[in-house]
Amino acid sequence: MSYQVDQIRINTSDNIALEAWFIDNPNTDKTVLYFGGNGFVIETSYHIITTILRQNVDLLVFNYRGYGNNNGAPSIEGLKSDALAAYDFLADKKETAPENILLHGHSMGTFLASFTANQRKSSALILESPVTDLEDWSETVLPWFLTPFLKFEADSALLKNSNLQQIKKLDIPLLLITGKDDNITPPQMAEKLYHNSASQKKHLLIIENGSHNDLPEMEVYGRALNRFYNSREKMNTLKDPLIDPSSLPAISRK
Repeated sequence: MSYQVDQIRINTSDNIALEAWFIDNPNTDKTVLYFGGNGFVIETSYHIITTILRQNVDLLVFNYRGYGNNNGAPSIEGLKSDALAAYDFLADKKETAPENILLHGHSMGTFLASFTANQRKSSALILESPVTDLEDWSETVLPWFLTPFLKFEADSALLKNSNLQQIKKLDIPLLLITGKDDNITPPQMAEKLYHNSASQKKHLLIIENGSHNDLPEMEVYGRALNRFYNSREKMNTLKDPLIDPSSLPAISRK
């Protein structure tokens, strides 16, 4: 790919310098700001980085505090600071217009993507293998999810960070992607977010045989990203895997 890769540092409001890559495609103005999930580090994320770049976009991807060679320790408020610092780097340093910024989060990163979408302007939101809120999680999943974040005050901090509440306040175009066989963030979470979303342009993609971390390796995933990143009007031609809202059962909107 004919891309320019800049290895940079992004300074947060509390003076932590985050490792980041800004990958520039000279043929586009659109930029994806990617928020990785649990355990994400840019140096080992080949599939998601290359899949996004194949969709004719720029990409900003970064390591959270405490990950890779970054200082600091993960915390809810710290990760929020990291997320806004990454957005502000695009807006201030790269002078990327809000209408050209797409926010894409995976798993835990969906919290940060929807949070950033409510704090800053952007053109669209992609939530992959998304989380609803702490109350929807089983006792078997939660300890795995929090393993690197032992300093989290789960009961107080996470309960106040609900994607269900965030999504109700957003009316930008939304794409929800999940794997049918995901047993970490089950597809029912994506369905519930779909029903709670205030967006007038929302899509739900449930990928057959997809699990929590392997969606970027699937061909339909790349096709869905391409259409949503670049047109959105053509989403309904992904007929087989794209879910018709009328086919979804009624789900509680608590």
